[in-house]
Amino acid sequence: MIPSDYETVTVRRSNVAMVDGRRVAGEPEPVGQIGVLVAPVMREQVTQTGRATLRSGVDLYRRGHAVLDMREGDLVDVRGETMVVTGSPMQWRRGDRVIGWQWHCERKEDTI
Repeated sequence: MIPSDYETVTVRRSNVAMVDGRRVAGEPEPVGQIGVLVAPVMREQVTQTGRATLRSGVDLYRRGHAVLDMREGDLVDVRGETMVVTGSPMQWRRGDRVIGWQWHCERKEDTI
């Protein structure tokens, strides 16, 4: 059951095949849908050359179990935009028990 304040997002993933000894990503295929809380975020990152970049995106939160295996590199359709999951999911823990999950997704890079 998805609580009424969750938004439904669609997760897509590319299958990878070996073609002439190279890994080639195919077209992204739907993995499933999951209900999450969506929080817009903006992060500043300084590159090795000292250039500051702003990365805009969203953080996705879900209490309880992650009913869908979302991985780094997956495409997520959120509020009409396609974003990329960056990094591994983060777990919220209370003692030995997992009580929630968080994923960070990015849309683009803006230079300042």
